[in-house]
Amino acid sequence: MPLSRIPDEFRTGWRILLGCSIAAGTGITLVFLNFSMFILPLSRDLGVSRGELGAVQALIITAAIGSPVVGRLADLFGVRRVYCASTVLMAAVHLLTASQASNIYHMGMATAALGFIGVGTSSVVMTRPINAHFREHRGKALGLMAVGVSLVSMVSPPVLQWVMEIWSWRAGFAAMAVAALLIGIPAVAAFLPETGRAGSGLGSKEPAAPTDRRFLRERDFWLLTLSLIFMSLATAGTISQLAPMIQDEGLDASVAALALTFFAGGQFVGRLGGGWLLDRFEPRRVSFALTLAPAIGFVILLSTSGLVPAALLAAAIIGLQQGAELDIFSYFIGRRFDVSRYGTIYGALVGLGWIGNVGGLLGMGKIYDLYGSYAPGQALGIAALVISATLVLLVRLPDPAKQPHG
Repeated sequence: MPLSRIPDEFRTGWRILLGCSIAAGTGITLVFLNFSMFILPLSRDLGVSRGELGAVQALIITAAIGSPVVGRLADLFGVRRVYCASTVLMAAVHLLTASQASNIYHMGMATAALGFIGVGTSSVVMTRPINAHFREHRGKALGLMAVGVSLVSMVSPPVLQWVMEIWSWRAGFAAMAVAALLIGIPAVAAFLPETGRAGSGLGSKEPAAPTDRRFLRERDFWLLTLSLIFMSLATAGTISQLAPMIQDEGLDASVAALALTFFAGGQFVGRLGGGWLLDRFEPRRVSFALTLAPAIGFVILLSTSGLVPAALLAAAIIGLQQGAELDIFSYFIGRRFDVSRYGTIYGALVGLGWIGNVGGLLGMGKIYDLYGSYAPGQALGIAALVISATLVLLVRLPDPAKQPHG
């Protein structure tokens, strides 16, 4: 494409886009996506059940506290400082886990710490500069930013599986620390300036206004929050148990790792396609359709067994919605509310959304322990997705031409 045909927003904001993409791909997302690969090795090594490990994963609920706190810090001090500090602390927890963890209580403490600290490397912080800089092409930019997450996610499962087969699950945690320190931080340092033009979302030298909590009285904030809770209830448990879920289909660990790569590939398509669709068509209808997508994946898993293509297709379809989720909620918050308060509002949304994540993390593992099958959890997930999709249809969006730039 000739340079003259590239929209001004992209010609001036490509560095922000690239830096956020790489940084988000090497942060807490690596843990959330790949933790299911650790379940069987940890279960054997620590002598615990899948349900007990699901309870450990649920301790990532500390992100519910961290999201509004860290989101507010990003509004006050800028994305670069918050990301770098969070990444160093997160890598330290990974390394401590790799070297010191010897029982389920150690894993619980590590997970709780990662939940709080990791928010600084998540979409709560890394979508702020995108929403502030991009306006006309916001959906596309959010999708492109998320490409970095998807690319890393597609590569990471086979790499981690290889590392864990040669050494152990401890080496897997060490590898995630190395990725965050040697890829994420250099990307932020190289591509995100400490401060930027007004509205860049990178921080400001102007004194910060006191926290404005009027958004908590807004009907649309609570519609988005409830939609996220039900969506997370349906999908969080599936992601956390995806590798053993695939192996319970009669398939081996290498296929389970490949399924995680297909899941990440679905995320890739969902993020790019979701952002483009949000810009081009009515956002609420797009969000309704994308939110229902994982239901098709659940139906495939419920109706097939031992078929590699079916398992991989189901993982990809579930990943499609997971990719679009970042686009949907960051887009809606950026468009519906004042971008200058983006970190605070989006952080509060994500924090409350962790109610659904914890329900899914606890529920899917416990359902397996009770019934010896994931099928009842998948059926409940379909119902939760229908509720989530319906709620997002009710959100009111202002005319983007009348929205302040932030």
